[in-house]
Amino acid sequence: MDQKIEYLKSMGVDADAGISNMMDVETYNEMMDDFYNGLDEELSKIDSFKNSGDMPNYAILVHAMKSNARSFGFMKLGDISYAHEMASKAGDVNYVNEHYGEFLNAVSDVKKIIENYKSM
Repeated sequence: MDQKIEYLKSMGVDADAGISNMMDVETYNEMMDDFYNGLDEELSKIDSFKNSGDMPNYAILVHAMKSNARSFGFMKLGDISYAHEMASKAGDVNYVNEHYGEFLNAVSDVKKIIENYKSM
């Protein structure tokens, strides 16, 4: 198990905080499965709200993404989601559109990290 945690840390994940947030590594792993399994559906909803310009609902979903990401120690995704949350709450559609690729890349990076972690 230590090797898996070291892998997360090597990828910039604050695994100690994530495990602490989830009480123990077993719960962390179970909850991470749920987070991972819901990512594509959440991204689909986020994308839909972005494309329709529905910033209030977009803000709600990127807020949830920020909270979930940070709770697992995925701080980069948390920070990018936070920037999108603040921009969408301010109605800054241009920021959201201009930086959406960065958000998608961060989600993709997290998915890859989780996939590698789970396969270890």
